[in-house]
Amino acid sequence: MKKLSLPMLWIVALLLCTSCSSFLYFPTQVMHYDPKQLGLVPEDIEIEVAPKVKIHGWYLKSSVKKPKGVLVFFHGNAQNLTSHYVTLSWILKEGYDYFIWDYRGYGKSQGEPHPQNTVEDGKAVIKYIYNKNPKLPLFVFAQSLGGAIGMRSVIDLKGEIPIRALIVDSTFESYKSVGSDVLSHHWITWLFQPLAYLVLSDKYSPKGKVPEVSPIPLLVMHGTKDAVVSYKFGEQIFQDAKDPKEFWTIENGTHIDSFWGAHGDEFRKKFLAYLKKY
Repeated sequence: MKKLSLPMLWIVALLLCTSCSSFLYFPTQVMHYDPKQLGLVPEDIEIEVAPKVKIHGWYLKSSVKKPKGVLVFFHGNAQNLTSHYVTLSWILKEGYDYFIWDYRGYGKSQGEPHPQNTVEDGKAVIKYIYNKNPKLPLFVFAQSLGGAIGMRSVIDLKGEIPIRALIVDSTFESYKSVGSDVLSHHWITWLFQPLAYLVLSDKYSPKGKVPEVSPIPLLVMHGTKDAVVSYKFGEQIFQDAKDPKEFWTIENGTHIDSFWGAHGDEFRKKFLAYLKKY
């Protein structure tokens, strides 16, 4: 195999960093897990977010006549809502509804994802769900890449929509920082970490704005063995945030696994108590 020259390596690294759609977003358009297998029949909802652009979501109703609240679910950067909805499927029996939606280019959502339009769409989704039932307490639950999008959406909407609490799981506040960290994980890209700071933008991230979440309560959850988004990024969010805030360390937790696997129902019970508090 021909050895790459130093200039060529720089070009490869630049391509990795500058192709935002490839670097940040990994959408699919297939059905990964049919909700019928879990006995669920979600309501299909389309929200027009731009001329000739609609995004798609599922509204899943709890098993009680009068739900305790509704969670707006911002999922991670891979696949689509048909693989992520399972994360909160257990909460339906506890009396909560939730709405999970796809970013542009994911699943049945039209368009292409970009840091700007993911935030604009996130705000549109929160407004839509609030207006659907204004009397129902509304929470925002956001994981991984969705955490950054969800935080910025909530910050931008503060004072306009009454959000009871924001819960972020396995996430980060800076695209630049997490991009650099991802490049540091492999010996081939280790030298190119500084490029993330040059070519990725935090214009539409929550970087520098995390204190503005307050006075909306903020819960940060992060696993100590998260190999996708390092635990230190969760710590940074908590450090930057103002009260009221909580930080849950998921000991030996991997990426977005707090409600499943080896943790049993420990964090499910804590999560329900947290929601009840607000």
